Amino acid sequence: MDSKLSKAGYDLALEIRDGKWRHVEDLQVKPASASSELLNELRRRVPGHSDQQYAQALADGLFNSR
Repeated sequence: MDSKLSKAGYDLALEIRDGKWRHVEDLQVKPASASSELLNELRRRVPGHSDQQYAQALADGLFNSR
């Protein structure tokens, strides 16, 4: 996986854990990596990857930021 995407996924995961994304309703009912708002944010930060790559980057970031 692209190192910029991995870092962006990790950084976004830290923001989620810090509560910055608490307003995202999807987080109450499904995993963060399935949230269209969060995946769109990753897409905005690091364009040019597939939906699956964005979801994996966020899932990896959440796992690695524990």
